[in-house]
Amino acid sequence: MFDRGDDDFHLAIAAASHNQFLVAAVREARRLQRQSNIIGMNGAVGSNAAEAVEEHAAIYQAIRGGDPEAAAAAAAVHVDRTLEDYRREIQRRVFG
Repeated sequence: MFDRGDDDFHLAIAAASHNQFLVAAVREARRLQRQSNIIGMNGAVGSNAAEAVEEHAAIYQAIRGGDPEAAAAAAAVHVDRTLEDYRREIQRRVFG
């Protein structure tokens, strides 16, 4: 259930940007996330849904408030945390 809502949130933000490059990049990133789940990273990465919901709320509130700088900063926090989750899990799997 969370994955579908997560997809919807990310794709809605991308579509609202009217930036086709961003839409394509988000679609590709979401596809890669689904593939990582298939290879067994499901639950190991980004498993803290509550944290993701808080990050999504910060992004949404900034957009709703018409503050593009705050939206960009909140999105950067979200992307950076997710990337760090993936890095940490890959290092754990490779190096134990």
